[in-house]
Parts: sequence; C-alpha cells; structure tokens
Amino acid sequence: KQWYQRRVRERRGMTTMSTGKAIADHLKFWTLGTPVGHFVSMALPSDGSYGVEEGVFFSFPVQVNKYGVVKIVQDLRMDSFACEMIAASYAELKAEAEEALEIASQLK
Repeated sequence: KQWYQRRVRERRGMTTMSTGKAIADHLKFWTLGTPVGHFVSMALPSDGSYGVEEGVFFSFPVQVNKYGVVKIVQDLRMDSFACEMIAASYAELKAEAEEALEIASQLK
C-alpha cells in the first residue's frame, strides 16, 4: 500500500490529457500503421532487443504495417546518453517489479 501511494504522489504531474493523447496516438499507429521509414515507441514483450530480457514488457522503437503487425526496429544508432537512459529505465522497471513481488508475497 505504501509503495502504491508513493508512486501515485510521484506521478501526480502527469495530466489526463497527455495520457489520453498517448493512447490515441498508440491506437492510430497500431490500426493504420506507421508511415514508411518512420517508427514510434510501443510497449511490448521483448525479444531480447536493446539488452532487455526476453519476455519483459518494455517500450521499444517499432514499425507497424497496415495489418497491425508490430516489429521492433533493430540497430538504431544511439549515443551514449540514449543507451544510458534505456539501461536506467530497464533497471528501474526491474526494481519496481521486484518491489511489487515482495509486496505481493506479504499478502499471502
């Protein structure tokens, strides 16, 4: 419960409108596809790309075809800052998952 309350306080700055816009954009690209040569970010289970363990849901650069098939974009050139941010985001995700599992184990 304390974990949840802390996360809610930390995220208070996120507005409903930005969340709604993100959902609308996600659905648009998922149903209509991305323009040729462009990519967007979507959360999906990892195939091991970008150092993220296979099966972990994570936001990746993707292209979507007109049939809604999503494919992770490979081999993007990234500077050290981008690589560090991906690694930090993944580490935070793993820490949150471990914390959630710890909380769940106490509920038994």
